[in-house]
Amino acid sequence: MWEDGILLNTRKFIAILGLGVAALALPVGPIGAGAAQAQDFPAKPLEVIVPFKPGGRTDVVARLIGDKIQEKGLLSQPMAVVNADGGAGANAVNRMRRGDDDGHTIVHWHHQALIAMAMGLGDFGLEDFKSIGYTGGGSPVWVVSEDSEFDTLEDLIAHLKENPRSLIEAVGIGTIPHFVGAMLANEAGFETRYVTANSGADRLRLVLGGNADIALFAASEYLAQGEGLKALVYFGRERLPDMPDVPTATELGYDVSWANPNWWLAPASTPDAHVAELASALEAAINDPEIVEYFRNNTLEPYWTPGDAAMADAEKQLEALKAVAATIN
Repeated sequence: MWEDGILLNTRKFIAILGLGVAALALPVGPIGAGAAQAQDFPAKPLEVIVPFKPGGRTDVVARLIGDKIQEKGLLSQPMAVVNADGGAGANAVNRMRRGDDDGHTIVHWHHQALIAMAMGLGDFGLEDFKSIGYTGGGSPVWVVSEDSEFDTLEDLIAHLKENPRSLIEAVGIGTIPHFVGAMLANEAGFETRYVTANSGADRLRLVLGGNADIALFAASEYLAQGEGLKALVYFGRERLPDMPDVPTATELGYDVSWANPNWWLAPASTPDAHVAELASALEAAINDPEIVEYFRNNTLEPYWTPGDAAMADAEKQLEALKAVAATIN
């Protein structure tokens, strides 16, 4: 029995030794490390920072997507949305910097971030982030009053080329309406005059009251208004089903779009494996039928753009925005 015991222990030792040798033969380096990181991530609840107050589109979409990810078990930990408005986004970025730099603290923003960068309003740039991807977005329309003499964008542009600065555009300087209109003006070669309007209500009042000729509105704002306005061009990727007769700027030959995407960003130091885990969950969530229905019911476009492609798009948009910013700085 004693010898049998020694034999048994020897066999165990050889088996253990064999396992150790096999382990040494396993792949090491980036692939193995990435797999281990992905398995360990997320290790705790994720903090999603929204640079705006609660209740806006960016906040609502972040919460919807987060709830869907938890409902479907797409990540092993829940997402907690926190709001950090103010400072042209600097408050949100500073909160991100104080958080985890491995993907447990991320930001849900849109291209207002690029306007802040173009105008130098915060101590942050694209190099501070690693792009996770876009989960759809919403685009605006350029409108005139319903009784305007201009029925098409080409009619309006032709008039402005013959009569520079003859039409008044309602904008808030440094806002999305200002930058989108200016990008179109730069691309098409025309110029308007500005009247200050810092909110959608101000722009609507000025156009309906005959004190402005042109203004930019979110598609949802335009459709909710119902009357008094005429849309000339939509700045989305494709025509919006709710406005099938309104052409996009790109189909009219102008390389201008403003999808204002739901952009998910991680700190630049986040491991690629963690970004991939987040991207996989976000892509599955945006393609969920309930999310798709919500987007379409709220004049939003549901789509997924991977992180690298989203960053390339953002870099292109930033260059166009810098050109506009140079005219007002």
